[in-house]
Amino acid sequence: MRTKIFFTLLFSFFFFSSMAQKGSEWLIKANRASLEKRYDEAVRCYTEYIKINPKDFRGYFNRGTTLYNARKYTDGIQDFSHCLSLNPIFKEAYYYRGKCKEELNNHSAAVSDYTHVLESDSNNVGFLKARANCYLAMNENEKALQDLDRAISISKLEGEVYKQRAELKLKMNDFEGALRDYNAVEKLMPEYKMVHYLKGNIYLELEEPEEACIQYKKALDNRVLVAERPYQENCSAE
Repeated sequence: MRTKIFFTLLFSFFFFSSMAQKGSEWLIKANRASLEKRYDEAVRCYTEYIKINPKDFRGYFNRGTTLYNARKYTDGIQDFSHCLSLNPIFKEAYYYRGKCKEELNNHSAAVSDYTHVLESDSNNVGFLKARANCYLAMNENEKALQDLDRAISISKLEGEVYKQRAELKLKMNDFEGALRDYNAVEKLMPEYKMVHYLKGNIYLELEEPEEACIQYKKALDNRVLVAERPYQENCSAE
């Protein structure tokens, strides 16, 4: 009897060890395929991994992000939802499920996902930026501005947030506010050469053609060719 129990335990140990090894192999293959943008292959491998590890929320999350990258947003939502049923506090799953919903133009549902996380993590800049994007798409500009103001108060050196807020302020015809934000972008994101062209446009709106011409010239020096036409039209005397 003892021998039989020992054999059963030994068999179970080797069985589960073999299954764990197979699971790891599928996971490695899936991750490699996803990194190489072979999304169909990655999804197939993640699916095999999930068959072996159906309670591992990471399998659904990884397959979901692969589906998101493959632009299969409805399927991605299903995987992120399954992931959250296994791990309800996994913020990244809320983030990518929201992104899938954005791509499907279901912005109000995406806002719900982002808000769920922000209720317990109000200083999460990534979720503030994501929710602001949704509010913009919904023409709720004041709410978008509140989120971006808060994001900047938390992360004062993140140029992308200033850029996002500058674009919003242009939409709201706050040209001076947009100019201040683009000045911050110029300092924080020196690689963003379009900033001089955009500042030139703002100076024209503010009826400061000399400053506009200075900015258009800087844009042309940085090979931003779209600045050539406004420079020729407004700076012929320069």
